[in-house]
Amino acid sequence: MAIAYAKLYELIYKNVKDDKKAEEIYRAVEEFIKENEQRIEQKFKNEKVIIKNELKDELRSELATKEDVLLTKTELKKEIDLVREEMKAMEERLDRKIDILDKKIELVRRDMIIIALIIILAMYAPEIIGKLLLFK
Repeated sequence: MAIAYAKLYELIYKNVKDDKKAEEIYRAVEEFIKENEQRIEQKFKNEKVIIKNELKDELRSELATKEDVLLTKTELKKEIDLVREEMKAMEERLDRKIDILDKKIELVRRDMIIIALIIILAMYAPEIIGKLLLFK
């Protein structure tokens, strides 16, 4: 930056032959540049805060916060508990149906045994009835 100021001074001195006027113009230009630098720096600081806040707001709306994650976690736990309760109820219903089927199977077995005995006894029924009548 110092080189740029030196070149500026040389340029002004070359075009304005009076030392005092050249120095006066140089000081005015230098002051103008420094004021502009300060204004630009201040504007940059102000804009930096605004951009930072806008970015923070945008990220908050786009990304999940800890609160969002905790809320989702709580909701998921509730859903999981609900599903577990439903599964337990389904398991109990299935157990009852299985018990009913077991009882029906036992009845069918008993009926098959009775039918088999009737068939077997039917073949020998005349003999058995004859022997029973003779015992009288």
